[in-house]
Amino acid sequence: MELYKYCVCNKLIINLEKCCFMEFSNESKNNDMVVGILGNRFAKVDRCRFLGVILNASLNWSDQIDQVKSQISKSCGTIYRVRRYVPRKILKNIYMVLVQPYLIYCVSLWGASINSTDISKLFVLQKKCIRIVAGKTMKENKIFKHTKPMFHNILTVYNIFKYITAVEAMKILVTKSPNLIFDRFKISERSHRLILPKFNYEHLKVKSFIYNGSKIINYLLNHDIEYYKISLPVFKSRLKKHLILIQSKSATDGDETWLPCNHDLFSNVHIS
Repeated sequence: MELYKYCVCNKLIINLEKCCFMEFSNESKNNDMVVGILGNRFAKVDRCRFLGVILNASLNWSDQIDQVKSQISKSCGTIYRVRRYVPRKILKNIYMVLVQPYLIYCVSLWGASINSTDISKLFVLQKKCIRIVAGKTMKENKIFKHTKPMFHNILTVYNIFKYITAVEAMKILVTKSPNLIFDRFKISERSHRLILPKFNYEHLKVKSFIYNGSKIINYLLNHDIEYYKISLPVFKSRLKKHLILIQSKSATDGDETWLPCNHDLFSNVHIS
């Protein structure tokens, strides 16, 4: 009844057919729980889509990550089927439309929780798409060419997470909204650096948007990308340039193999 009154007061209409509820718990759940309104019972589910993101009852991102892998795999097949009928430039645009949005959307949340195995699988799918776009699907001397040179001005999934996290953190710091998130950032009055929040458990720290955003912003301050002095478009441009620089780093001239530092924002790479 309280829910009904709230909807009436705020002139909201509930689509009863789409309503469901979820019990968040890692322990045994109460199967007798009933939730509904005006005599209509809502279905109890273990996972549901909310604003394009899949949430589950365990409050982890495994279902969302599986969804991203599935969608990119389908998009990769689409790009492969049309590759012979459109120019390479158009193929890149198709990649940006069919693949990039899945890698970007809410990645600052689920990207922090992804394990090394899942992100490696995502990277393999991304490289497969890029190989098709570049027209390098055939082996040369029985081996495929390395994909690093093909990622021209395209961020890998590793660096997409860092880019989106930094941009979203910058927006919050500059606009000071939403208030609930901005208040969790602690800014040093002297240096504009962000004070890293403390956590009792390491696994909670690395999954925190506040921690990751603060750490990346502090790193960028050390590389003359000062969020409080430049506009958002300039910040995004300089950040992407820096990530592309890290991404293209090689051990020796002519070496096209991927290195761990290509995916590590905190490696010793300086903007020239």
